[in-house]
Amino acid sequence: MTIASLKDARPGLLHDAGDAWDRLARRFTEHAGSCGAHLRRGLAAENWGGLGAESAADRLARIRAGLTVAERELAAVGTVLRTAGEAFLAHQERLNHALADAGAAGYVVAPGGSVSAPESGPESGPEICEDHTATARALADRIDDALRAADRADREYAAALDLFTTAARRCAAGDWHTGFAEIARAGHLHDDLLTTLGIPPESAHPSTVTAWWNALSPTLQAQLIADHPAEIGNRDGIPATARDKANRICLPMLLDDLEHGRTDDTRESREAKIAGLKGIQRQLEAGGDPRPYLLGIGTEGNGRAIISFGNPDRADHVSAYVPGLNTRLEEHFATADVKRARDVAIAARRADPATTTASLVWLGYDAPQLRSVGLDATDVMFKDSAHAGASGYNQFLHGIKATHEDGAAHITALGHSYGSLTVGQASQQPGGIPADEVILVGSPGVGVNRARDLGVGADHVYVGAADNDQVTKLPYRNPLEYLAPGSEFGDRKVPFGTDPASRHFGGHHFSVEPGEDTGIIGLATGNTPAHSHYFDPEKGPNSLHNIANIVTGNGSRIKTTEPR
Repeated sequence: MTIASLKDARPGLLHDAGDAWDRLARRFTEHAGSCGAHLRRGLAAENWGGLGAESAADRLARIRAGLTVAERELAAVGTVLRTAGEAFLAHQERLNHALADAGAAGYVVAPGGSVSAPESGPESGPEICEDHTATARALADRIDDALRAADRADREYAAALDLFTTAARRCAAGDWHTGFAEIARAGHLHDDLLTTLGIPPESAHPSTVTAWWNALSPTLQAQLIADHPAEIGNRDGIPATARDKANRICLPMLLDDLEHGRTDDTRESREAKIAGLKGIQRQLEAGGDPRPYLLGIGTEGNGRAIISFGNPDRADHVSAYVPGLNTRLEEHFATADVKRARDVAIAARRADPATTTASLVWLGYDAPQLRSVGLDATDVMFKDSAHAGASGYNQFLHGIKATHEDGAAHITALGHSYGSLTVGQASQQPGGIPADEVILVGSPGVGVNRARDLGVGADHVYVGAADNDQVTKLPYRNPLEYLAPGSEFGDRKVPFGTDPASRHFGGHHFSVEPGEDTGIIGLATGNTPAHSHYFDPEKGPNSLHNIANIVTGNGSRIKTTEPR
């Protein structure tokens, strides 16, 4: 590989060729379907029987199987070509950047890749000459690295395509067995591309991911979004607009997998996720103001979804709401929980029209479920789920900070019910929670005993608890340590520490509507309306207005109430 050959290459043609092979693969899929739909149906309609009919049916089955094999291999060729185009484009950009840096500094690059330092004047000392030599060597190394990487890619992708050429000859000779080797090779190249392009490991800080992404050209970014939507769409540190584009590509693919049973979900779980994804799809298609952004989507566990109303990379304020018990990717989430995020965004605009707010719901963990009896039903009694989600929530918030265009977003961590425990556990992660304010509503405890222990300062912690919200009054699991509400002799304990609504916890306590009192029977049957109205413009307008003021940095405007 020479400088001229890589510099003048047109990697986009490889990507276009890959798309063309994909279109050809889809035609083979249609042919395979037509074979079954028309020819087999015709045989059945004629009531043809006997050895001739059996022979014809067997022949048709083999033809259809061959078309399916062809479709798979054609699609795999498209994958290799697109991946090759993206790899060559990245190496070409590395070369061009090195050449541009050399030219700007006055260095001369020879066709073979050697670099000559600019001539030094008579007044130049040995130190300047050494610096020029070192810079020239570094530039030459960058150029050589780009050429070597492109040469390795050239050999690797050529070898992969040679596998398909061999497979094509084999099929032409009548051997249509499935080409597992070449298809697996294509998948490996596709999956390994991001690593080849230097994407930071999963453990890397989101700011490192942001720096990597920003160093890519817009053309390469667009191609990665199209070909690696799941990886780009769910990676903290990638800007919101890119994640949104990627996840909108990914969503129908996830739906297709679920609808065709290509996941390990039970029937009930699969149907719930399908309803949830379709509900989110409707929200995205409806658009509106503020505009919805899909910042995360997945079907692992109980499902994953992050939806923001407003662009968090440009907003002055960002609210990140964590839902709690029984939340999963289903239709209720796509309506109720997503609506809560939208209502906060609208209320924030009314509370402070001079600023902008992005309000999102973060379902990035498996919240406890009480939908059936069994061991899973006891998850809500423990911190495990919250602790498991805490690092992911922190990582996401760090990503919001890293991609914000002004680098100074005012972030509010908002937890409801068991989600408040997740927020509390996030505050105990190394480095603390990357938020400016913490709001806890309907909380059964957050794993710490004082507001000051959340790491943002007690003056930036806000608590809302409805008078008739039974969840906030659950007794502590150890009755020997339980003290009655309002005790002057010690903390009032709830399942996960000191009751955040009590005077001993600290922080600011804002007023919320009392809600309907359904008593112990309501708690036992799950009929707890007072636990769900904190974000409701009709049933909890006072609560929602207070939340909006806190989110927009106007905590001094809240209507306070006496703690318990």
